[in-house]
Amino acid sequence: MSDGMSSHELDLVVGSMITVSPEDDRAMFEEEKSWVEDVQDLLREEGIEVDLVAMPGSEVWVGGINSFADLYNLRRYAAHSEKGNDLNSLAASNDDDDEVDPLLADIWEGVQQTKFVHLINHQGEGGYYLPVDFPEPIWLSYEGEESEEEDWNDEDVVSFGSSVALIRELTDLESLLSNVRSDSVDGAVQALRTLREAAQKSAEHQLPLILW
Repeated sequence: MSDGMSSHELDLVVGSMITVSPEDDRAMFEEEKSWVEDVQDLLREEGIEVDLVAMPGSEVWVGGINSFADLYNLRRYAAHSEKGNDLNSLAASNDDDDEVDPLLADIWEGVQQTKFVHLINHQGEGGYYLPVDFPEPIWLSYEGEESEEEDWNDEDVVSFGSSVALIRELTDLESLLSNVRSDSVDGAVQALRTLREAAQKSAEHQLPLILW
């Protein structure tokens, strides 16, 4: 990962999940490679073919989202846009309530479905987007086992979404947000553009997008 202090609450990196090359640190490389190979095998069992051991130590793009609230609000806009709700009214209420948006909660709990599944049903921090196209995010435990949906909030799971599918979702959502007339939407729009640029770099370079 990049060195130095970040001014973002959520950092984005497009690069290898193996953070060192064998020339730089053989022991760490072998340790990380073993874990990544296990993850790759588990993803293959889910029908996702991706090379995660290529280009170890590489990092081709670095960026960030200013605050977790920006990503949260972006997800709110996505969820409510599907229901035909007024996004201008939603933007005006961004700071009105500290509780989780009920519609987002229903999506996370599987009560409601969403076409923005890679944006919404994914970890806000500590997850990955892979440069292959697949329908829904995969959640795995750190021990290497697939996690059930009801365990998504546990600290021992990590999510893998599709950067290819994420690009489509964010492109659709951007056109909807262009009609919102409120300064309150600016943070979410910036988060969308940064996240889409990162996803595009992931697809272009065939490397994971890492959120941390």
